[in-house]
Amino acid sequence: MIDKVILTALQAAFIVLLVKKWGIAEYWQIHGNDFVAKLFSCDLCMSFWACVIVSLVPTVALGDVRMMAVPFMAMPITRMLV
Repeated sequence: MIDKVILTALQAAFIVLLVKKWGIAEYWQIHGNDFVAKLFSCDLCMSFWACVIVSLVPTVALGDVRMMAVPFMAMPITRMLV
């Protein structure tokens, strides 16, 4: 399970950094509604939702529901990497 957590954290950190580099986060901070603007201005929130999105793929593909516990463990690692 620890390998899944670490791989999810690394993939999510890559996604968050890419979203910031391409200016997507800044765009949604300016043009989004209040909820979306707050979401994209918070690294913790972006890290959590990136982990959820990364974990959804193996959950659906493999049918392993335990993978949905991974974002809660991978999010702090992702936050520290970002």
